[in-house]
Amino acid sequence: MPSLIQGFEYDVFISYRQNDNRSGWVTEFVQNLKEELSSTIKEPVSVYFDENPHDGLLETHRVDKSLEGKLKCLIFIPVLSHTYCDSKSFAWNKEFLAFCHLARTDAVGPDVQLDNGNVTGRILPVQIHDLDDRDQALFEKQSCGPLRSIDFIFGSQGVNRPLTLQDVRGDNVHKTFYRDQINKTANAIKEIVQALEAEGTHPPQKPTPEAVPPAASTVKGIPWIWKELLRRNVFRAGFVYLVIGLLLHQFLVYLTPMLKIEERFVNLGTRVILFGLPLAILFAWFFEVSPLGIIRTSSQASSDNPYPPYRKKPLTGKPLISILVIALLSQYIYFSYMRPPVIPPPINLLGNKIISIAVLPFENRGGERSDAYIADGITDDIINRLTIISQLRVTNRGKILQYQGEMLPYSDIANDLQVMTLLIGSVQRSGKQIVVRAQLIDGKTSSFIWGNTFQRTSDNIMAVQSEIAQVIADLLKITLNDLEKVRLNLKPTNNSTAYDYYLRGRSFYYKYKPAANDSAVEQFKMAIALDPKYARAWAGLGDAYSQMNSRFSRSESWLDSSLAAGYMAIKLDSNLSDAYKALANAYSYKKLYSRAFPLLVKSVELNPTNDQAVGNLGTNYLLRGDLPTALRWEKRGVGMNPKNWIPYQLIGWIYRLLGDLKEAESWFLKSLEINPGVFDTYELLAYAYVTEGRKEEALRLISSVLEIGKDDSRSLEVAGLIAHFVGDSKRAKEYFQRSIDNNPSYKDDHNTLSPIGLGQILLQEGKRVEAEVYLSHAMEIQQDEINKGSQSPGPPFYVAGIYAIRGNREQSLTWLQKAIDTNWMDYVQVTHGPWFSRFKTDPAFIEKVDVVRKKTEEMRANIHRD
Repeated sequence: MPSLIQGFEYDVFISYRQNDNRSGWVTEFVQNLKEELSSTIKEPVSVYFDENPHDGLLETHRVDKSLEGKLKCLIFIPVLSHTYCDSKSFAWNKEFLAFCHLARTDAVGPDVQLDNGNVTGRILPVQIHDLDDRDQALFEKQSCGPLRSIDFIFGSQGVNRPLTLQDVRGDNVHKTFYRDQINKTANAIKEIVQALEAEGTHPPQKPTPEAVPPAASTVKGIPWIWKELLRRNVFRAGFVYLVIGLLLHQFLVYLTPMLKIEERFVNLGTRVILFGLPLAILFAWFFEVSPLGIIRTSSQASSDNPYPPYRKKPLTGKPLISILVIALLSQYIYFSYMRPPVIPPPINLLGNKIISIAVLPFENRGGERSDAYIADGITDDIINRLTIISQLRVTNRGKILQYQGEMLPYSDIANDLQVMTLLIGSVQRSGKQIVVRAQLIDGKTSSFIWGNTFQRTSDNIMAVQSEIAQVIADLLKITLNDLEKVRLNLKPTNNSTAYDYYLRGRSFYYKYKPAANDSAVEQFKMAIALDPKYARAWAGLGDAYSQMNSRFSRSESWLDSSLAAGYMAIKLDSNLSDAYKALANAYSYKKLYSRAFPLLVKSVELNPTNDQAVGNLGTNYLLRGDLPTALRWEKRGVGMNPKNWIPYQLIGWIYRLLGDLKEAESWFLKSLEINPGVFDTYELLAYAYVTEGRKEEALRLISSVLEIGKDDSRSLEVAGLIAHFVGDSKRAKEYFQRSIDNNPSYKDDHNTLSPIGLGQILLQEGKRVEAEVYLSHAMEIQQDEINKGSQSPGPPFYVAGIYAIRGNREQSLTWLQKAIDTNWMDYVQVTHGPWFSRFKTDPAFIEKVDVVRKKTEEMRANIHRD
């Protein structure tokens, strides 16, 4: 839609930084502004708003050239935030400064005199944060005037954020109301438009549609229809639609065997294309494009339409039709005569049965123990390659780790893993020379089937995994389809050094330690620096970033970095299971479980051997309150990787929530046997002990927790929680205070509970002011999580706990119900925890706890029946 004023492309241009629209605030503002403009200004107002801006674009992308036309607008609205006034940003340089230059040189100029005699600028700032003095000075310098903005700022003590529709005027220091500010913006736009129209440049008026001129209407019958078909360019439009439809149909036929699409979907696509042909012809008969937009071909405006025929009907120009016809013929020749036929999956030696195989951990036979990551990485890559072959059932990585270094008969291992064949091997590195030895063993007889030695350098080692997978497919008489061939031979990266960095990064990541995780981040970054399109490295970086916040108490901003890395990995390789798993992790840690769930399902679908994705899917069910399904998935995860402590811990957690404390204890102890260095397993075990009245045993766990990290804020917090649940307030107070002192992200760490525990103890000591400092901070952090859209029951539960600590019974009950509505299950936190100590005998609280208890008992009964 053109501008209301001739010579301009748009009436309004909205400029913003990408970070300011992560929550959708700018998108919502534009939608509301459009609605307000439609009821404020008579003529339609055209608004340019790019919903997918990209900061930091390279100059080679020439995106600034594409904006030159769009910046020819009447009014420029910058969304001023903490980050907008940045001389390094794309929005500032290519939009704001570019418009300032255009406004000084075009016919209107930078200022407009309004009908009331006042003067205003064509830059109409919308401010969503109070700016730093430096940013305000920079803006005023470039705009050549003081900052006069329409404010959308919500401010209160310690709060400086964008105003939303849900905010209450009375809570806002600025006393502004969102709808009023939208109306002010629309009225300001209206004043500028009216002033420019009054200067003599009026928008062209759309002619009223009229009947066909009398001279034409007197012609009847077939001659008139034929003449109109030619005039309205219907034949050419129909031909173009037919050619494009045939192109799409041939692509559908070609993709069917490759993507394993059912034939009925091809038939459906064909019907849709055929159904669209008469619609395209009717549209060409009744409508055409003109400078006024889409108009009726029977109107007077059609007679005056200055466009040539190929512009009246887009895509109907002779050059484009020629290109489409050539493309159709080329496509037909290629698909019919040149492309090798797609061979359907053949029957292997065992008929239609799936062949099962396990890849045992390759031995590191080099002289350096530090080279073990290469053998591990090659093992993982071979497993990943073999999972591409649909006729192979491949044992996952986690399950085979239990045999690393074990000297057992191959037939026993194959029987234990329930596989028909085993692949064993070794890796030996000497400088740049790498020797890979691989052997295929019959699982039933332990007899040798095939073996080979691959001598490579570190520069070409990446091809070995594909070669081995191809040899195995040939030996087992498996014929690969076209898609499997492409994926099997597709290298994750062409840069051998990047590949080495990636393998090192994964080896560090699996240690689950802060320093090792930092090293993993650096290794993944170096891999990406060498190959920015390395999808696996992006997925690994996303995993490591998410651990920064969830496991190691770093800032929540790491989760935003994890989201960006996960999205990049999927963009680069939409068939990479680890990419979907990494993105799902970030969403899970952000408490956005509904977004994480389909990503985990996709990850498991792409690679059923991905034991981490399987376990995380079980965790997602747990957090959504579906304990029976969560238990099934976690036990599947244990079966896939018996040496991974995480699913044992989660199974213990599920049993504790179900009230089966003996079963919970056994799973927690097994998890600690595998990995005694995990503080939250001790925390969960302590809660089970406290519920059983075994308080002394719970207290003895504190020493083990502190051995993990005496200065680690998370370990100190767990020690404080255990002491607080047992009733040892003195020790709890000490650990909570030390946890806060050692938490660099304390001010915005929504995972920490130390402020709540410390606040409660201080309140019990009669130190109300000190207590309120911590309780208020904790309340603000939890409320902020809720406002961000958290789907976790944790934040509403802890808000209920803070209200209970303060003695506010009604508010505590309200928020406890909100936690229940969000699938809160841990009723022991009320019956045996400290937060609700003053209301444990209150009938209203007992009633709510009984509802949750009954629900978990029903789920426990269903598990036993299964």
